[in-house]
Amino acid sequence: MVESATKNTIALAASMVMASTYFVIGESSIPKDAKCEYISPWTTDLFGWLFGLGVCYYGFKHDEPILTFLGGSVATLHTAQFAAHKVIKRVQG
Repeated sequence: MVESATKNTIALAASMVMASTYFVIGESSIPKDAKCEYISPWTTDLFGWLFGLGVCYYGFKHDEPILTFLGGSVATLHTAQFAAHKVIKRVQG
């Protein structure tokens, strides 16, 4: 029998892999010359990240790997969006 912390840690790791894969596939489907601008403010990603961490916390606290997975996915996706559309874009241009 796997301990609950181990289950939640596996769920968190899986969520990070799945959200990262989702982000990369989604970004690769948009042509480089497309005029798609990421217009939401950085606070959207901040609150998404905080919400995701909060859900992860409750997943670990209440031994609910599904909550951990969902929270980790949200936090990872918002981190990737912020990095790709705010940080990297600003550095490049």
